[in-house]
Amino acid sequence: MNRLNYRMGSIDDIDAIFALNQQRFSEAWSKKSLLGVMLAGFDLYVCEHESSLIAYLLSQDVLDEVHIMQIAVQPLFQRQGIGRQLTQYLLRDKSEHILILLEVRASNVAAQAMYQNLGFQHIGRRKGYYTPEKQGDMREDAMVMQLEQGSRNTGLIS
Repeated sequence: MNRLNYRMGSIDDIDAIFALNQQRFSEAWSKKSLLGVMLAGFDLYVCEHESSLIAYLLSQDVLDEVHIMQIAVQPLFQRQGIGRQLTQYLLRDKSEHILILLEVRASNVAAQAMYQNLGFQHIGRRKGYYTPEKQGDMREDAMVMQLEQGSRNTGLIS
């Protein structure tokens, strides 16, 4: 694969973020909501392949904590370490923050394994947190995970 480019995102990426958000999430955010959180100071980390945005991570700082709100990778590029690289980018950028928190679908064992490999631990479960991905299915639980900065052994990229 050609070289991937990881960088901080900006408002200029909103159309590509919105398109990937709509493609990847059953609970997709509106473009207005995405723009609103960007203007409110949420951080956006992106990955590009041949000048096309193929993945992003959206996070929010809350005092000395960081909440990973969304991470999305185009299907063609999944299982290639891009989500891990974006998370490592965030961990480097937020090294002064004490705690990193996130929720992940209980059925998304690949994402949970990636986060565990980065040092995250399961700390709880939110019953019925996610709307069903398919009509007629039950609401899905979220696994709550956290990483205490300074307690990780991640082999971060440079």
